[in-house]
Amino acid sequence: MLPGIPRKRWIATALAAASLTLGTTSALAAPAPAGAPAPAPVSPGTLAEQVVKAGAPGALVAVQTRAGTREAARGVADLRTKRPARAGDRYRIGSNTKTMVATVVLQLVAEGRLGLDDKVAARLPGLGLDGRITVRHLLQQTSGLHQDQMLWRDTSSFKDHRFERFTPARVVRTALTNPAPRAVPGTKWEYSNTNYVLAGMLIERVTRHSAEAELTRRIFRPLGMRGTTFPRDTTHVAGRHLSGYVPRALVDGSSDPTRFDTTVYNFSWAWTAGAVISTAEDEATFLRALMAGRLLPPSAMGQMLDTGAFGYGLGILPIKAPCAPGGVAWGHDGIVFGYSSLVAGTRDGAKSAVVAGNLSFDEGEKVYKTAASSLAPALCS
Repeated sequence: MLPGIPRKRWIATALAAASLTLGTTSALAAPAPAGAPAPAPVSPGTLAEQVVKAGAPGALVAVQTRAGTREAARGVADLRTKRPARAGDRYRIGSNTKTMVATVVLQLVAEGRLGLDDKVAARLPGLGLDGRITVRHLLQQTSGLHQDQMLWRDTSSFKDHRFERFTPARVVRTALTNPAPRAVPGTKWEYSNTNYVLAGMLIERVTRHSAEAELTRRIFRPLGMRGTTFPRDTTHVAGRHLSGYVPRALVDGSSDPTRFDTTVYNFSWAWTAGAVISTAEDEATFLRALMAGRLLPPSAMGQMLDTGAFGYGLGILPIKAPCAPGGVAWGHDGIVFGYSSLVAGTRDGAKSAVVAGNLSFDEGEKVYKTAASSLAPALCS
């Protein structure tokens, strides 16, 4: 396991520390108390500056309403060239991908081509899955399946597998070799990319098209998300982008305080769990369209936002936001090698916000926590 907070705890701990709350078993996001004062308006530029001060080389903040998008960029996109970060720079959005994938799965459910209570093993035979796991369990992170630890065992794992191509089936089978005890499906929340790799495999099995093609056809193209791509087996971030960084010690175990550039690597190991590349404006566009009901019918939207006893819906989580109707917004976070980002939108689809920085796994997760604490103020700006 790499140094820092294990991935399955980041949302639960870092979001809670930043006044956003995901409930694993106890800390469920709740509406702001009646009469709770809204944060003073803060400009996107000021919020981006805070993320840079926390340690990110560069930061992006986007706030979108029906009137348009306000976006700010601060710091540098690349430490070597010193190119300033600019609005529209692309970056790896990590687990924010999950909300998009859950949306496509729920579209298939609404079309009658898949059921949330369908057994995954019946749809994807031959993988050795627990026959009790359902589609809902995958999307809600309650399947009991563990994370594939191939890239997370120690500090050398990233270098060893950086340019390696992983098939979805290999990721799943590697995860199934994890000797840790598994919870009975539906009884415990545990964050695992394996769930969403399987969700991608389901999309391909049902549609007979690639998951990349389905996300492009169903989400990216209709919403005009021109800065968004879903590379299956490409190492580079195309076009103008933020370079991504982690502390060098994370990669080689040294005491070197400098940053290591992780921009170029094969993201096939994450695939439908986190491989999408986007811009802050495009992410804001997607979340606002989702909340406004442009992508899912009301029945499917209700399923997505049903957090049950776990505080996590189907690829989305409730976030405390005093400026949102009812004091709650909805969104997700994305943390991968080199990038930390969060996105949230109000339930009425009136407003969405994105905060992103090009550093991750820094000591104390300062960049991520600062980005998380900036999300609610961004919605109030």
